[in-house]
Amino acid sequence: MKLFRKKKQVIPEMTRGEAMACKPLKNQEITETRMENGLVMLSYPLRLKPLFADVAKRFGMWKDGSPPIKKLELDEMGTLVWDMIDGKTSVRKIASGFAQKYQVLPREAEVATASFLRDLGKRGLVAFSNEHTGTK
Repeated sequence: MKLFRKKKQVIPEMTRGEAMACKPLKNQEITETRMENGLVMLSYPLRLKPLFADVAKRFGMWKDGSPPIKKLELDEMGTLVWDMIDGKTSVRKIASGFAQKYQVLPREAEVATASFLRDLGKRGLVAFSNEHTGTK
């Protein structure tokens, strides 16, 4: 029975150049705390699929009706990248700053930066703006 099968989402392919030109933007729902050691702690609401969120609310799993807060402590490299995210700076420029700071090859910096930003995107902590396609 195909009634409940999830439809596959078609995501348009993006070239490496287009991906590096994207500009990450921080989610406004995140609370950013600078710790004594200079590193950043991010606090953000746990994202659940609508069905699970509805069940949690009905059974009173959330005391005040809002989802639980997750915390993510960034290391020194993550904090550097996080601090460079301003909605105006491209992934390429962020990777370049990373390469200069940690004296790594540009390609290594691009891979590390893109991977970190992709992880933040999956958690809903950043969104990406692409001026070429006008997408967010």
